[in-house]
Amino acid sequence: MKQIEKTQRIRDLLLASAGDVDIDALRVYEAIAFNTLPIRKEHFLYKGARADRNLLLEMAAELKRESRPVQIQHDKEPLPIGRVFHGEVKDTGVESELRVLFFLDPTANAQATKIEAGTVDQVSVSVVPKQLLNSKSGFDYLGPDANSENRWSGIDNEGNQLGKDGVYAQMRGLANFFEMSLVGQGGAQNARIVTRDKSHFGEAYERLAASGIDPNSLVLNATATKETPMDLAALVADLTSKTADLTTAQIGLTAAQAQVTTLEASVTERDATIAQLRVDLEAAQAADAAAITAERDAAVAALSETAKTVLTKVGKLNVELPTTVADLTTLISEHSASLVITPGGTSKDTPVDLKSASAPRASAFRSAR
Repeated sequence: MKQIEKTQRIRDLLLASAGDVDIDALRVYEAIAFNTLPIRKEHFLYKGARADRNLLLEMAAELKRESRPVQIQHDKEPLPIGRVFHGEVKDTGVESELRVLFFLDPTANAQATKIEAGTVDQVSVSVVPKQLLNSKSGFDYLGPDANSENRWSGIDNEGNQLGKDGVYAQMRGLANFFEMSLVGQGGAQNARIVTRDKSHFGEAYERLAASGIDPNSLVLNATATKETPMDLAALVADLTSKTADLTTAQIGLTAAQAQVTTLEASVTERDATIAQLRVDLEAAQAADAAAITAERDAAVAALSETAKTVLTKVGKLNVELPTTVADLTTLISEHSASLVITPGGTSKDTPVDLKSASAPRASAFRSAR
């Protein structure tokens, strides 16, 4: 199976690159996008050309800055069917390769079917290096000294031709990284979609790496080359050492987990104390509010009785009384003025000197004849 598991790390990379999208609807694949092996493309400049490792590193850095579209056969007219969203350089002996993660959107069902069937399993990147150097003379075919004849023929000013007599172009520095395409056959050797079991980013690889074992140490390069064969004794020693380290780490983890349990118990006890304090505070606040309300109601009742007495004495009956202390106090003050007794014990409207009061004359009651 080619589609790889979306581990938490891959989900985080998708979220960082694509933003808030439906990650579950995307199909994620891993591919060897480019490497430092000789290019097999029949081209007067690029036949046998080799990319510098730093070029691969720059491509990976560009993917961190901005994802690149996934096209079909380098056809840039249609909209892309996915994006390349992450890349890392992986060293394999003396060579290096750029491993990338890319996704296909839900509209690419046909392409996904071809990938899973193995019909389409190769990829090709569209890049332009900063320098294209002749391996023999160091002549730069993209530099200021190169003319159109140099570029069309692949021959430098000393007569050295790219693709002949062991002369090839060295690709250094990244000028542009346009896109990656699904192709029938790519120009770069071994540039293909990898299966899940050979994934550099997949779940099995991450699980093995998390155990303390370098997955690259378990790779057997079964090729007819002069590479040094794998030292089995060294591998066993490495595994033994890693296992011992893992055991020590597990002991430390157990102790740490016990400490965490103790801390969690302390936190639980603290939370219970805080909850009880909140209950006590709410009860105290409720009691204070009840006492204040009772005092207010008593004051309103007393002032209401006083107001009724005052209003009755001034001859005002059936008056609707206010319900607040302030309003009752104002009402009593306003109507108490007419009840003031002047010095001497008489009302301010009572005559002071009874003798001076004129008696009614008898003639005032005479009947008219």
